[in-house]
Amino acid sequence: MSGGRDRSDWVRNLRVNPQVTVELGRETRVGQARILAPGSNDDRLARELLVTKYARPDNDLKEWGRNSLPAVIEFPEDQASAQ
Repeated sequence: MSGGRDRSDWVRNLRVNPQVTVELGRETRVGQARILAPGSNDDRLARELLVTKYARPDNDLKEWGRNSLPAVIEFPEDQASAQ
């Protein structure tokens, strides 16, 4: 979720080149990023899941959940590799 929407560098970068590499521990995966279509089921789900996970009693994140730009990274199932 980009609070800066299209102004965020990472959003601009993924629009130019949606191929991304994610490294977690010893696992490296290559995927494709995309901005979620406004009002789509995926858009609504991303907003709900992230606000639910990160909201706190002193900050419910409702505005962030409404106004941010959600993106998703999709990974082919057989891309996992240990390094």
